[in-house]
Amino acid sequence: MFSLLKAISTGLKWPVEISTSPAWFFRKNFFSGQENRWAEVKRCQLAQAGDLSELFCERSEHTDQLIIRNFGTARPSSCYFLLHYAPLWDSNPRPVPVLLVHGAGLNANVWSSFLPGDAGLMQFLVAKGYRVFAITFSHPHGDNYLQAGQLAEAIELIRMETGAPQVDIVAHSKGGMPARIYLSGLLENRKISYRGGVRRYIMLGTPNLGLDFSFRYPFLNFGADGVLSWDRILFRGEMLDTTLYSIYEGGAFPGQRQMLFSWDGIYPLELGQPDYWTTYHGGTGLYGRSQGICRAIEQGGNLIEKLEETGVAAGLELAILAGCKNDFPVPCSGVDGDGILFTKSVLHTSGLTRNRAKLLAKHVLPVNHLELLFSPLVWKWINYQLGQVN
Repeated sequence: MFSLLKAISTGLKWPVEISTSPAWFFRKNFFSGQENRWAEVKRCQLAQAGDLSELFCERSEHTDQLIIRNFGTARPSSCYFLLHYAPLWDSNPRPVPVLLVHGAGLNANVWSSFLPGDAGLMQFLVAKGYRVFAITFSHPHGDNYLQAGQLAEAIELIRMETGAPQVDIVAHSKGGMPARIYLSGLLENRKISYRGGVRRYIMLGTPNLGLDFSFRYPFLNFGADGVLSWDRILFRGEMLDTTLYSIYEGGAFPGQRQMLFSWDGIYPLELGQPDYWTTYHGGTGLYGRSQGICRAIEQGGNLIEKLEETGVAAGLELAILAGCKNDFPVPCSGVDGDGILFTKSVLHTSGLTRNRAKLLAKHVLPVNHLELLFSPLVWKWINYQLGQVN
């Protein structure tokens, strides 16, 4: 439980095997043999490459050996990304290619084998006749603007490889943030414009109105694998500096603070949480020090607010799926959500559709945040949404 604190106090790296936090589960490797069953994996470089390095720590770097081998390092520059090609990508009959976009702490291999020996969504869609691709971002918790640039490049590469005028995107969790940034035209100041290359955007548990998870459940700071809401933690009578592992500036999880949004006005804070008030609003409590969620939102550039004000491009078709099984990673009685995100956040669409994008579906299934990746119910829902003809 105190592996992080012991490591910091002794100067050692964290033990890989000890953690009870959701971040630990999201860092698991997805081995299925046969190179995770992708036909090909290419390391791609952004056309507008430069010094795009991001801050890493041992808890935010890549751990999947196949991914490390393809990048050449566990801590790649953000001018690189991996594009994964599924079998039959060049011969399956469905005309619109599908690009799978992973969430925080994951990589594209989660789509090919969530559990050892099991087939994933990629194989399911290939069997249905789709031409399937997936992206692995350079930083598992990276800046969402940088990841949006990588996603834009991946879309253009797929269009060029297949000759298809448009692709469909299926994004899980944090993967929806770079997708929405690109589709909202928020990269134009970086000279990357949305080019109309997306037909349909399918969201699986994406934080459309953000989240406050790290601040709402401060007890996770004691055994967390990063994304801490405390930048100082009391341990054996000493306040240890945990900034590198925190959600704030100076921490190695830049994309996490960009997703933050205050929900305490709708869902009251839990009084039984340690330092619940100072954690959420800022200050020093009995166990740790927090800069507060409002400060973290500012450090993230108020991204949710900007997305709400902008909206995605007109003509896009949208489908949204939320989970309502809140048993993992934090059982939350009386709160509608998937264990990490509130259902209201996922299903929030007023900002998305500001420019009259077409909302095809907005549904809820009895799955938690992780099961959105591997539940057969979810796969069938995705197949239906991809196959809709309008």
